Amino acid sequence: MLRSGRRRQLDSPTLGAACAGPIDCDHYRLTIAAACKPGRFHGALMRCCASLRRQPLGLTLHRAAVRALSVGGEGPASTQVAGPASSDSSSAPQAGSAAAASLAEPPHVFRQGARAVFEMPTIKDTIQLTEEEQALFKELLDATKQAGLSTTLRCAGGWVRDKLMGRTSLDIDIALDDLMGREFADRVNDYLRAHGEETHHVAVIMSNPEQSKHLETARMKVRGIWIDLVNLRSEEYAHHSRIPTMTFGTPEEDAFRRDFTINSLFYNINTGLIEDFTKQGLADLRAGIIRTPMPPKETFMDDPLRVLRAVRFASRFGFELEESLLEAAADDEVREALAHKVSRERVGAELEGMLHGPDPVMALRLLHRLRIFPAVFALPPGAADRLSEDAFGGAACALAVEAFDEMQAWKHPEFGFDQDSRRRCMLAAVLLPLADVQVPAAKGKRISAASHVVREALKWKAKDAEAVDIIHTTAPELIAVYKQLQGQPDGVPAPEQLRVKLGLCIRRLKQLWPAGCVTASLLHGNPAARASVGEDLASVASAAAAVPVDAAEGAEDAEGTQRRLDFCEALLQAATAYGIAGCWQWKPLLDGKQVMQAVGMKSGGPALGKLMDATVEWQLAHPNGTAEECRAWLEQEHRLAMDAEGSSGAGKGAS
Repeated sequence: MLRSGRRRQLDSPTLGAACAGPIDCDHYRLTIAAACKPGRFHGALMRCCASLRRQPLGLTLHRAAVRALSVGGEGPASTQVAGPASSDSSSAPQAGSAAAASLAEPPHVFRQGARAVFEMPTIKDTIQLTEEEQALFKELLDATKQAGLSTTLRCAGGWVRDKLMGRTSLDIDIALDDLMGREFADRVNDYLRAHGEETHHVAVIMSNPEQSKHLETARMKVRGIWIDLVNLRSEEYAHHSRIPTMTFGTPEEDAFRRDFTINSLFYNINTGLIEDFTKQGLADLRAGIIRTPMPPKETFMDDPLRVLRAVRFASRFGFELEESLLEAAADDEVREALAHKVSRERVGAELEGMLHGPDPVMALRLLHRLRIFPAVFALPPGAADRLSEDAFGGAACALAVEAFDEMQAWKHPEFGFDQDSRRRCMLAAVLLPLADVQVPAAKGKRISAASHVVREALKWKAKDAEAVDIIHTTAPELIAVYKQLQGQPDGVPAPEQLRVKLGLCIRRLKQLWPAGCVTASLLHGNPAARASVGEDLASVASAAAAVPVDAAEGAEDAEGTQRRLDFCEALLQAATAYGIAGCWQWKPLLDGKQVMQAVGMKSGGPALGKLMDATVEWQLAHPNGTAEECRAWLEQEHRLAMDAEGSSGAGKGAS
């Protein structure tokens, strides 16, 4: 984070494409002078914007460059953006001015090309409640009054942050100053029962200090809205233990024990006012900074998962991680605690939030930069001993950049990516270096290291691990089909064998077959992306380093993305032309009983399975074929097989 009084200059080929000279930042004041050909100003400046986000000056310069996009017209332009007041008061904006507000507002997201770019929304001074929220809070206050309590109710954390940012939020946490959450929930149900309203079961999530879960939380539904109830907390540590003793605390004590200043804000339901006890929450929200209320290492050792939360919030909002937070997050002791103190389920949930966010690439690169990539994608002991963690992280990030850019540039009208398929495609790209690494599993079996990471390190569902494995194993087959397509003369019908090969890949991948195409294009463009063990992975990182991870959407990267899109388009066009694009949804023309009747089979077994596979292949080779035609083919094939078997037997007898 750039501090007032420091003077920095950046000059790189990427910035030079958009700027006449070095970018000079003095007390946050920035001048961008574009010297581009007519009609090229906005495109060049967008490349500058995305590159700035990944430079040491971080989002300070990036935001100014993004705002320069609002300048009308094309061609050379000069845009001056003023920041916080410096010693030169004549050029600095006055407090409350539009320019000052613009520089301080946190971002929303829009898309220009492939990458996420964050623009700055207005931070509200007050919270506007919806009708449902007003009714909910009134009912809680009435329940408090009926029970004769003097409890002050405060909304805390993410709900306050999101409402101030103008976002809709259904994640309502209510902090209580003199009651445990379970006790207050019982009082609310008493009130609802007395007024003839529906009551709901109260779920209690117990504290688990060994897994850094320090607060008991009561969860209930009121007027159709789920709320979490917790007490304000203060913590005391014995000299020999990192597990705190929890006691009731003041709002200020509770605010300073929270993860980040932007999450330490309260909305006092009793008074309707915003409360900022750290005196930094609102300022950091407006400036777009992730900062801890307490010293960051102390905050992270209290709950190491907060390191991952910092990364998730940074990539979700486009916020900047404060310098001392960056240092603490990369601390060896913190990384060790993250790897062994936090449950894998909580780690997996945070990663899922990152991959569902607007800029998963930024999140993954932060994990690698902070040296916590291995703590998230924890390799099994055998693979961890043989694979370089730095090489794995570097290669994984490079492949993730390629996959994300490709999905963002994807324009196919019929085949796209929903949130779940995008998440699995990103995960398959990250774990592609592990595709051929096998590790021991239960009952003497062996599984892929990628599957182990998904199931054990992230604790995601078995179907996620299966999806990644299928994407990985199908990728070489799609590459083989692509190479055959490239050698196919125009206008010449494809051989049945090629149509069947592509169809089997699509049926195996099902709705994930666009994700399979993307992963195959990564492997096709980076042949070293799959490695077995040891030194081979270092070559993966070396090959992947050719991908301009720090650059954004320069000509070289855009050309690479286009090549990968062309690869996918060739497969998609072929599937459409062959009439098999939706074959993963086809029902077999013949069921098992019909197949057995056609060949006179009396019982099933492996032989029936092979015949069923054969009928599916016939169906792929003849997309417009009928069940009768398939049955006739199967009967003929069976007769030929029987005749061949009889001839073979007769020959043996004669000999």
